Amino acid sequence: MRIAGLVLVALLAIVGTVATLAPAQWAAAAVRNVTEGRVDLAETTGSLWRGQATVVLSSGVEPGASRASLPERLSWWLSPWPLLIGTIDLTLSHPSALAQPLTVRVAPGSPTVIGATTLRLPASLLVGLGAPFNTLRPGGVLTINWDRLQIEPGRVQGGISADWQFASSVLTPVSPFGHYRMTADGGYPATRLQLTTISGPLELAGNGTIAEGGRLRFEGSARPVPGTDPAVKSQLTGLISLLGPRRDSETVTLRFGS
Repeated sequence: MRIAGLVLVALLAIVGTVATLAPAQWAAAAVRNVTEGRVDLAETTGSLWRGQATVVLSSGVEPGASRASLPERLSWWLSPWPLLIGTIDLTLSHPSALAQPLTVRVAPGSPTVIGATTLRLPASLLVGLGAPFNTLRPGGVLTINWDRLQIEPGRVQGGISADWQFASSVLTPVSPFGHYRMTADGGYPATRLQLTTISGPLELAGNGTIAEGGRLRFEGSARPVPGTDPAVKSQLTGLISLLGPRRDSETVTLRFGS
């Protein structure tokens, strides 16, 4: 029995050592698999429990896929002891993208809880997702805010809003052409979407819903703000034309989903 006890202690020590030294590449592989190659953690350092990496968005895993990386490095801390009872307790931080550390807690039999924070990203990062962003090549800043979110299978509680500030695109010399806000209220499903223009010569507006099963329905419009200088209107024409079918001489319809 004494020998068996010593062997057990030795095995636990080996497992503990391996777990402590588990490479950060394990986290990168997990993220890559879950997102089907759309999000990658590049240049990882540290361990599975405490590491750093560069976040890369990609349109796919095939050769030639569009890729774009977030400036500066993401850091994470994963508490090992809660894993013994099946709980994931994760903290993420980024010097410019996250206004405060983001906490994620996944416990058996309980909703996944994502802490409140503000996520700030360069809009150019969206190019890495491919079409239509690699055509629009957006510029400016995306700011995404959310309260504490509770996520269960098929259900989300909490509100989210996203701002596109200093909006620009290679399709028009007007820069910036606006500041826009999209809000998502009511949790999920039965999410209510509203797009509004805060400022700028290009007006984007619309409403929509996200129903059970992720069915998106959104309809709105894009047009120059009434009273916009004719020269600026002319410079916005190419961009507006690509956003949707013509409703009249100045307005196009924005329509997504069914």
